[in-house]
This record gives sequence, C-alpha cells and structure tokens, in this order.
Amino acid sequence: MRHFLTILWLIVLLPALAGQSGQNPFELTDRLAEEDRTAPPDSSVNPFDVHQEDAPASVRLQPVASGAEPRGGRGVIFIHLLLLLTMASLYVLFRGLLRQCISAIFNDNVMTQLYRRRSGGQVRALWLCYTFFLLSAGFYLYLFAAEYGVGLGMGIWGSWLTLSLIVASAVGLKFVVLMLLGRIYSLRKELSRYAFALMVFSILTGLLLVPVNLLISYAPVPWRPYFLYGGFGILVLIYLLHLLRGLFIANRYVGSRPLHFLLYICTIEIAPLLLLYHYLSNTFN
Repeated sequence: MRHFLTILWLIVLLPALAGQSGQNPFELTDRLAEEDRTAPPDSSVNPFDVHQEDAPASVRLQPVASGAEPRGGRGVIFIHLLLLLTMASLYVLFRGLLRQCISAIFNDNVMTQLYRRRSGGQVRALWLCYTFFLLSAGFYLYLFAAEYGVGLGMGIWGSWLTLSLIVASAVGLKFVVLMLLGRIYSLRKELSRYAFALMVFSILTGLLLVPVNLLISYAPVPWRPYFLYGGFGILVLIYLLHLLRGLFIANRYVGSRPLHFLLYICTIEIAPLLLLYHYLSNTFN
C-alpha cells in the first residue's frame, strides 16, 4: 500500500512540478514603473560586452542541442507512470503467480505444475498480466520508431495503442494457428501447453521491457541506441528460450514426424520473422 500511495502522490503532484509559469506575485510592478519614469535609460555602450563577431573563431559560442527530453514530452512521462503503476498493482495482487511464472521460465516442472493447476481466477490473472505485456511491447515499438523518426501520425497515445493492437493481433493470430493445428493433427494437448508457455514467456517479456523503456527514454542521447538494441537482444533471447521450451514439449514428435515439425518451424516461426525484418528494413531505409 505504501507503494500505491507514493505513486498516486507522484501523479497528483506532477502538474505542480512544472514550476511557476505565471506572473511573479512578489514583483513590485508599481515601483519598477516609477523608477523607469524617473531614471532615463543609459545609452552608453558597456565596454565589457563581448560580441559574437569580436570573439575569435575558436571560442565562439555554439548552440547546444539538448536532446535529453524523450520524444512525446509529458505524454511519455505519463505512460511510464501508468505502466509502473500497473506493474506494481499486478505484483501486489498476483505476487505468487508472477513468481511462479518467472520460475517456470527455467524449470519445466514448475511450468507443468502451473499449467495443470490453472483455475478460473488464475487464468484471468494470467490474461491481465498478458495484457500488460501488450501495452509494454507496444510502447517499446513506439520508442523504437520514434528513435528513427518513423511515426503513424496519430500522436503519442494513438500510436502507442495502435502498436499495442498490432502486437496483440500478431500474437493472437499465432494462437489461432496453434489452435487450428491442434485440431487438424490431433496435437491439442501439446500445442495447448506450447501456447501456455508462450503466454508465460510473454508475461516475463512485459516485465523486462519496463526498465528497458525507461532507459531508452531518459538515458543520455548517445547511449539510447545501445539500450534500444539491448532490449531487442533481450526479446530475441526470450524468443529462443521459448522455442527451446517448445522443442522439449514436442520432443517425442520430432523424431517420428520430422516433416511436420520442420513445416511448422518454417511457416509459423521463421516466415513471420522474415516478413517483419523485410518490412522494417524497407521502412527504416
């Protein structure tokens, strides 16, 4: 509860942190006006003034581009606060479930127990955590596109939600394909476990993207590409771990049905990644 109150106070006090933007109430405007009327302005030239044209070329002042503020301004700050507040709420409400999901990444027995013991309330909690992954991944894509000057022309909120829906559509399409394959090839049990593992790995991805997004937004400008591609490396690593877990799930079918296994790998896993790479390379080039 202390974390909730702290974050809520930050949100409430955020408009006040912008500082004073109006007229200074302590200025003596009447007295200043009177002094301006009585004292004539000094028209003499200050000999100590340093003019830009008089300074040598080596010491001339150059404009400094700050670039420290993230693209989107206060909208980016509010999205970060919203994601942090959501993550804190999920951790408070489903702390045990999230710990089991993190342990299931590296322990197949925990993954199996989590899959078998899932109930109605637990499934709803998993879907809430999965929705958080969609929002976090959509915000990462927004920061990635903003770094290269690619925008959707919808503003920060419209772009963030649109990219989150694109991520949800891509992963949802994969769930539908897995369900259809399970019905066609009588692999419903194995593909159901694989889809559940995909959800667990996605939840871990959503949690890890929160600090990555913060570093991309507020790190010094020369360091931001490193954090950007570091986050991409984390995504690739989690995806490879997910494929390895899928290989363990389908280990008894790899030797008996190698053609079906290779067909699935090429059409469902590799082909969408190649299409995505082709689209991104054409967009950024």
